[in-house]
Amino acid sequence: MAADEPRALAERLFESFLAPLVLGGPMRPTHAFGGRAALSIGDGVVPADVDTLSRVTLSRVRVARRIVPIDRFEPAPTGPEWALAAVLHDLVIATHPAFDAVLRRSAPARMIEIAALTLERISKSATVGEILSRHTWLGRMFEITRTDVEVRWWTGSQRFLGEDPPQRLLAWPEIRRVQQTRTPHGLMDLPTAGSAIDLAKFTSCVVLLLGHTPLSDFATLERQVPVFQWTRDNLALAATHAGRTAVLRALAQKPNRAVDAALGRATRPLFAARATRALLVAIDLLRDRALAAAVARLGHDRDPEPLAPPAESADAALAISAGALAATYWIGQTGGGFNDRDRRSVLEILKPAADAPSARDVRALLGG
Repeated sequence: MAADEPRALAERLFESFLAPLVLGGPMRPTHAFGGRAALSIGDGVVPADVDTLSRVTLSRVRVARRIVPIDRFEPAPTGPEWALAAVLHDLVIATHPAFDAVLRRSAPARMIEIAALTLERISKSATVGEILSRHTWLGRMFEITRTDVEVRWWTGSQRFLGEDPPQRLLAWPEIRRVQQTRTPHGLMDLPTAGSAIDLAKFTSCVVLLLGHTPLSDFATLERQVPVFQWTRDNLALAATHAGRTAVLRALAQKPNRAVDAALGRATRPLFAARATRALLVAIDLLRDRALAAAVARLGHDRDPEPLAPPAESADAALAISAGALAATYWIGQTGGGFNDRDRRSVLEILKPAADAPSARDVRALLGG
């Protein structure tokens, strides 16, 4: 391997894929990196485009400041961050129909296998700061979209995958009866948009990738695929005070009902499996969300609206009731740091949700 190869790999990855991922705008993925190249970039490789790097860093700080008060990041990705970006790049490349050529029919599936093996060799984040940094790089991964354009005219048609058609095909639209059909495909739709990729294997690989950036997992938990689930990695983040605080602030930027439904849906299997340790972490997060909702209502109205589980969503009802009951139990044990008047008011706000049937399993867990 040439001495400057990791730098050349990094430049290509940053310019064509990683910078647009952070900033928004058109991506131009190139040929696949593969596991060895992804892992070879390492720490300390700083992109040469100082202007773009400055804008990327500013954008990352803005993302982070919605979660924690932070003023700066190291501008260059770490070795693991370079590798994760390369893996995501290759996942996108593998789904392009043009890559599934007749003479390399097995190549897309092999790329997914290599991506999964590469992820197993990338270290997990050791601190909340590292997790936050990874989120600022990769948090927009589900916004990746390929727009295919089909152009029809009076004598034929042509399809363009992820690129705009040449202007010559659009000329004289009325005379030539030119019609354009633009079809966007999000990241999780790409395997079924003309490629031969197995959707289940692709989804499993994306889940592995989310394990390396668990704050991004929480920040996108309202997604349809892959459905948010409690995992060892996101539970580890939510288990610490600093981590749970970051998670709560990330979730606060999402619609409450969507968050409640996703958390309830993910927590229900933990009760079925009697996964007590995981449940305690999940319940702590739900408790803090319920307390935040109650305190917000306490400050806005002299006669605050009670917190009640929604009838239209059993999953959201489970999350709200579980959180309210756990918060009620916690206030009874610790006082919650409230004065007598506020404590009574908070308990009154929580009471309808804490007494709801959907709180039954939590009551059993807490022994009451």
